[in-house]
Amino acid sequence: MKIGITNNQYPEQRNILVNPDNEYINLKKSNLFYFINPLRTRLLKKNKTFVFQPVPFSGASRADILHLFNEVAITPQKWVASFETELPRVLPVAGVAKQDNPELKRLIPYLLKDNCLGLIAISDATLNIQMKLFRPDIAQQIRRKTLVLHPPQKLFIQQKAPRQPGILKLTFAGNEFYRKGGAEVVLAISELIEERKLEESQLDVQLIGDLAKRRNVAHRQFQDDETFYSGIENRIKRYRCFTHHSQMDNGALMQLFRQSDAGLLPTWQETYGFSVLEMQANGCPVITSNVRALPEINPASAGWVIASPLNADREYSITSPEQKTQLRQSLVEGLKSILLAIIERPEMLQEKGEAAILRIKDQHDTQRYIARLNDIYSRGVINVTQHPPVVSI
Repeated sequence: MKIGITNNQYPEQRNILVNPDNEYINLKKSNLFYFINPLRTRLLKKNKTFVFQPVPFSGASRADILHLFNEVAITPQKWVASFETELPRVLPVAGVAKQDNPELKRLIPYLLKDNCLGLIAISDATLNIQMKLFRPDIAQQIRRKTLVLHPPQKLFIQQKAPRQPGILKLTFAGNEFYRKGGAEVVLAISELIEERKLEESQLDVQLIGDLAKRRNVAHRQFQDDETFYSGIENRIKRYRCFTHHSQMDNGALMQLFRQSDAGLLPTWQETYGFSVLEMQANGCPVITSNVRALPEINPASAGWVIASPLNADREYSITSPEQKTQLRQSLVEGLKSILLAIIERPEMLQEKGEAAILRIKDQHDTQRYIARLNDIYSRGVINVTQHPPVVSI
C-alpha cells in the first residue's frame, strides 16, 4: 500500500512508519501550507496552520491513503490522522476562547467528511483532552470515528536476566534535563545521602541529558533561577554516585537500560513517554510522574508512579512559585520513598522488570499494531471498533 505522509520525524517513525511492506511517500513539499506557513508567520504575523492541502499536480494522488500526524487534510483523498493532544491543532489567539477560535471552526468540518477514515489518539489522556474541544453534538460525531491506539515498541530482550545483588543501578534519560525531572532526581538522591538514609557506595546513577536546556515549559513564567541550576550542577559534581552524559547514542542507551535496575522519569511535562516504553522493552522498570499517559503505560505491576495533583488535562498546572515548589517537593519525596522501598525489598526490581517485558509484548506488539492500522486504512475507524456511549462533555 502507498501511504502519503507529510514528515518523517520521530512522531511519524513511532506511530506511522511501522510497516516495511508499505511504500511511504513523503509529501512534505507537496503541501501548499509548506509554502504558505512561512508567509503567514513571518510576513502576516499569523499563527502557523497545521493542515495538509496538496499542491495541484504535485503527485500527492499517487498515495492510496494519507496518514498525517497532528494535521488535518483538505483533500478529496482518503486520510487518517494520529495525534498527541488535539485535532484540529490550533494555536491560541489572544482574547479568543479555544472553542471560539475561527481556525478551529474552519477545520472541524474536514474531520466529519466521509474521506476522513479516522482519528487515532495515542493515549486515553489524549482522547480526554480531545473530547473537551467540541460542542456535545460535534463531540458525538468525532468520538465515533476516533480510537485510542498506543504506539508499538520493539522488544529488545525476551527475558530479564537475574539481578545480581549489590549496587543499585539507576538511569535518568531526557534530552531536556530539567523538564524531564533531572533536577528532582539529583535532589532526591543527594538528600537521601545527606540524611544518611543511603550511602553513595550503594548507588550508580547515570544521568543523560543536556544541562544547558534549562527552560521548562511546564513552569511557564515561573522558571528556576541561576542559583537553582548551579546548585543542581554542583551536586552532580559533588557526589561520586552521579555520572553525567550530555548525550548518548541510541544503541549505547538501550544497552544502559538493559544493565540498569530501574529507570527514572519524574517529568514535569510529557505528551506520551516513549522512553518509558524503551526502558520497559529492555526489562528496566521505571519510576515516573503521573502526567498525561504515564499512568496508562506504567502500571503498578511494571513500575512506580508518583502521584501529584493534576488538572483536567492530566497535567501539572503551575500558577505560582509556591505551587511549583509544592510539586517539586511531591516529586522529590515520591522518588525518595520509592528508592527506600526498593532498598528494603530489592526483589521487586526483578518482578517489575519481568512484568514490564510482558506488558510490552501484550500492549505494544508491532505486528498487532500494523494489522490494526491496515484495518483502519481499509475500512475506517467506525467499522473496526465499537465505542461505549459518549457521556456529556
